[in-house]
Amino acid sequence: MKKLMMQIIYKIILYLKIIFNTIVGMRTNGARALIINDQNEILLVFHTYIAGWHFPGGGVDKGESPREAVVREVREEAGIIVKNSPVLFDNYYHTFAGADDIVCLYVIRDFDCQSFQSSEIQSVKWFSLKELPLDISKATQRRINEYFYNHKKLEYW
Repeated sequence: MKKLMMQIIYKIILYLKIIFNTIVGMRTNGARALIINDQNEILLVFHTYIAGWHFPGGGVDKGESPREAVVREVREEAGIIVKNSPVLFDNYYHTFAGADDIVCLYVIRDFDCQSFQSSEIQSVKWFSLKELPLDISKATQRRINEYFYNHKKLEYW
């Protein structure tokens, strides 16, 4: 029941954001993390309000750099404490909720894990490259292909 309510609330908020952002020509910034452990596994999250497995991350708050945002987001969404500065992999253009969005993807390899709780994350899991989930988001799969298999980098998320 709680999951259903979160999905309904998310869709209502998203719909209102689309209307507002379309009217005012909003531009947003996002930051996501490709987190790789010592076994070369990647960390993905499954949100309570959107389908599919994704890199952890989210919006850049006012007064915050994308690098600061990704450090904050991975702590909030996955309990990851970043030890050294994340390395920027690339920037991507995206449209989300009626707004132009620039997504910065960072690579994180040096980190600690701590317990955490988040009402927006249903599951956090490490995946080997050979056993990625079938319901991984298309954008997440593209970034994995770019990073690990040297596929051509696209400008769009």
